[in-house]
Amino acid sequence: MDDPVHRAGQEAARYGVPLSACPLMKEANMPGRTGESLPIWRARLASWEAGWREETEARLAELQRRRLIQQSFD
Repeated sequence: MDDPVHRAGQEAARYGVPLSACPLMKEANMPGRTGESLPIWRARLASWEAGWREETEARLAELQRRRLIQQSFD
């Protein structure tokens, strides 16, 4: 996906930023402040969250894979 908002969510997850810290949820970035339409803002929020979730799931899967490999050597 070539969506900068999606990629930003992925990057946030890589750095350990919690989902609750999504920058789109800050008052300054909400539609009432930015003038952005609510449907567009919601789409951007969903994209950021999807990127965050995808990266988090990928990282958890990698950790599980490493644990299984380590256990096979124990």
